[in-house]
Amino acid sequence: MSKHGSALLSVGLGAAILYLGAQAVTGRQGLVAYVDLQAQERVLEQRVAQLSEEEANLQARAARLQPGEHFDRDYLDERARITLAAGDGEEIVFDLN
Repeated sequence: MSKHGSALLSVGLGAAILYLGAQAVTGRQGLVAYVDLQAQERVLEQRVAQLSEEEANLQARAARLQPGEHFDRDYLDERARITLAAGDGEEIVFDLN
């Protein structure tokens, strides 16, 4: 191989290495994208935890209204008064939700 061909091969390989290195850092599946995906994953995991807590709260509230031994008449009365905005004129109603 001539000196000119060897230099051209070196430049070509150098350019390929630079291109692949840049893609490894900034490409669609590169290091920057990986860090962004990890940040998104943390946000979504926090949202899942928040929604799981909310679901447990709603299930506990619904369980208080299920017929059976755990039926809570006071809770039903409270929810009905809040929902219907009903109450005696002498009552003071506090909505703690």
